[in-house]
Amino acid sequence: MAEAGAAASELNEGLAPAAEALVAARERSRRFLSGLELVKQGAEARVFRGRFQGRAAVVKYRFPKGYRHPALEARLGRRRTVQEARALLRCRRAGETARLGAVGDS
Repeated sequence: MAEAGAAASELNEGLAPAAEALVAARERSRRFLSGLELVKQGAEARVFRGRFQGRAAVVKYRFPKGYRHPALEARLGRRRTVQEARALLRCRRAGETARLGAVGDS
């Protein structure tokens, strides 16, 4: 029985740094996004506009869903980001430029 308790405490110690890193990452994201203007919020993400390194920028923040398994959440987010990047690249190759209204006017 003592061995099971020791194994559980070792497991908890291993998770603590990962949990701390997650909390720190969320805090950095929150601070970064607080300086941007919310444009739209949907069921999967929030879209912000503002400036990044002196240039007009649009940021899409996919907030985590508490009901999804973390591995599924990561896979879906990564796949959707790749699909959006490919769509933007196809538009650029076709000669379309991004028109974001007031973003470029700021």
